[in-house]
Amino acid sequence: MIPTETDVLVLGAGLAGLAVAGELGGDAVVLEREERPGGLVRAELMGGHWFDHVLHLLYFPDPETEGKVRGIVGDALVPCPAEAFVETRAGVARFPLQCHLGTLERETVVRCVSDLARAAATGGPPPAHYEEMLLRTFGRELCELFFLPYNRKMWRRPLDALAPSGFQWNIARPALEDVLRGALGGGAAPAAPGGTWYPRPPAGAEVRGMEVLSRALARRVEHLALGVEARVIDLDRREVRGRDRAGREVRFRWRRACVGTLPLPAMVLACPQAPPSLKAACRELAWNRVWTVAFAVRGPRPRGRGHWRYYPGEAVPFTRLVHMHEFDPQSAPDDGWSLLAEVPEPGDATPPPAPDLVRRVREGLHRVGALPPGCRIVNERVIAADPAYVVFDAGTAGTLARARSFLEGRGLWPLGRYGRWEYSSMGGVMRDGFALGEELRTGRPASPVGTEASRGALAP
Repeated sequence: MIPTETDVLVLGAGLAGLAVAGELGGDAVVLEREERPGGLVRAELMGGHWFDHVLHLLYFPDPETEGKVRGIVGDALVPCPAEAFVETRAGVARFPLQCHLGTLERETVVRCVSDLARAAATGGPPPAHYEEMLLRTFGRELCELFFLPYNRKMWRRPLDALAPSGFQWNIARPALEDVLRGALGGGAAPAAPGGTWYPRPPAGAEVRGMEVLSRALARRVEHLALGVEARVIDLDRREVRGRDRAGREVRFRWRRACVGTLPLPAMVLACPQAPPSLKAACRELAWNRVWTVAFAVRGPRPRGRGHWRYYPGEAVPFTRLVHMHEFDPQSAPDDGWSLLAEVPEPGDATPPPAPDLVRRVREGLHRVGALPPGCRIVNERVIAADPAYVVFDAGTAGTLARARSFLEGRGLWPLGRYGRWEYSSMGGVMRDGFALGEELRTGRPASPVGTEASRGALAP
């Protein structure tokens, strides 16, 4: 039986919620709307082909987090050095593009290096918006080649309406020496400290992909209530009211603290005590969803195309193609492979009909030559991540500060990528969850976790 009253109540069984609850043992109860834990860190099985719900590659922010997570997951977690490429109008280059210019057309390389050097030597006040930040960081040619068209396609909003920082993966101007080495053919992708990791369980394992990580974290949680949707968060009564999988009303109460990993706007709107002005501001927070079209392919596996490829051109609907067999050779039968195509859109956009989306993505696959000769698609599925990416405009930071102050002041601690409404890595989220769980377990006053936005991740 799941207790209906507990010291710490955790809302959401993504990585953050599982990490904090695993530190608390029987003193925590986790409520999860879905029928299995993991949040977006789940894998889907389709006719013998495995697909990550959303593509993730794991890296660690510090040795302590690495040691803890590797101890939890075990030998299934193996090194997986990332290899990615960018397809541009001037040729194909390794990612990050700015450090691997040497494979592009010569005159394009000259303009890229010249403009980047000019941008590095130009001072001025802080950039006013995202587009200006990109131009000042990389120069006009690199931006026209990749950063501007890719980000317009990624965010589906005017780039001069977005904040210059806070929500995107880590963007920093490379040293000019590294750019020159890459232009001369000697570049190397910046490596994450400690490398990057991915699960590769033995053949015949019950689950594959990044859900191996979620399942391992979930095994440490003593009280996990699946199929329970939190609808009202009553901060005065320290009570959450909701529905279980059978549609029955349920109530859970906490004595010491509530940890919320649900999307921050949804948590504020679920609190009767939240000021109307704060609720109105939270309704204005923006995000992107991502439609991932998963294709089961029969035929020879492509080689040399990397773990994923970016496509900034508007002629194809997807921003990235992901080759699952590069992460785990056993993610598909020997005579086939699994392919993911990612299509972002604003969270308030009308969802496209699934058949239309699949048709457009199929046309894009043929346009870029993603299916080698002898390969054919034998199955397909559309997977939604909503929200997937938070979006920052001029008013976002102020709204987040107000929302976090209100919730934390009433004993509800926002945690995780969507609970704190920031761009964060899996490793950073787990680190913050372990730390908060330890603070709550030992009785020390919980302190707000640090933002992960400045640390970023390898891929957007």
